[in-house]
Amino acid sequence: MTKFFLLFFASALFCSVNCYSQQDIQYSMYTYNGLYLNPAYAGSHDALNATAVYRTQWVNVPGAPESASVAIHSPLQNDKLALGLIYTYDQIGVTKTNSVDASFAYRAPIGRNKDIRLCVGLAAGFENYYANFNNIALTDPNDQQFTGTQNRWLPDAQVGIYVYGHKFFAGAALSHIFSNNLTGLPYAFETSPLVAHQYYNVNVNAGYVLDISPKVKFLPSVLFKYVPVHAPFTFDFNATFVFIDRIWVGAAYRLNDSYNFMVSAYVTKSLRIGYAYDLTVSTLNSFTSGSHELLVGVDFAVLKGKLSSPKRVIYF
Repeated sequence: MTKFFLLFFASALFCSVNCYSQQDIQYSMYTYNGLYLNPAYAGSHDALNATAVYRTQWVNVPGAPESASVAIHSPLQNDKLALGLIYTYDQIGVTKTNSVDASFAYRAPIGRNKDIRLCVGLAAGFENYYANFNNIALTDPNDQQFTGTQNRWLPDAQVGIYVYGHKFFAGAALSHIFSNNLTGLPYAFETSPLVAHQYYNVNVNAGYVLDISPKVKFLPSVLFKYVPVHAPFTFDFNATFVFIDRIWVGAAYRLNDSYNFMVSAYVTKSLRIGYAYDLTVSTLNSFTSGSHELLVGVDFAVLKGKLSSPKRVIYF
């Protein structure tokens, strides 16, 4: 298993050649916020989990993205089923989106000792898309293409697969299956960059825990994000050290975009807090001091109707 993941990471570094902007939020601490990427992640903490993340991107750049999400998920009593719910807010320039998605996952135990879970998940929900074109500063004040507002309610759906054990995970998901048209005009199959669409996203990620010493572990992880039209590929590589199973210190590289630095800690056995700073290396670095991200997460095992600390260390 270790050789497989090391080969996976090396191949990922070799094959990553292009990076373009994405429609979806790019969280740096994605390993602790997996329900945003994949509905099959629901229940993977083997406990009741609630996670909140706030991100402000490209500080000092007018109209830069500002994002937040709140997620909760848990396995059900029979342990083969799990449910999740996530709310997401995102503002970029004159557009705002608010979305709510409910997730369902089926969790099949596999492996010689049945200590690995193979999960398939489905999420469904809705998104409110709002754009106020009246706030755009136009060079031509008579340009009628950028006036008025748009307020649309859009359906959303996502599918995914996720496999994990105590010290590894791998998953893949497809989001925005409906590829909603954001203009309200009949351009259902239009691929021009001049027609606003919510294109589907493909996310693939994996991670592994390597024991360096009884008190130190090394946790590499990777994330691929692919959008088929106008934004084909992004790649994150994360390298994190875990000390005494309580403190996470790591760094990451997002291809052609940023170097990311992260720290998180279990303040108690159930409460995790985290912070990430992204140092922009793209052409935007002359205009911004970087990006900031904050995370708070709690985990509770449910035993005989009562909440208690999780039965295991949760690495992902």
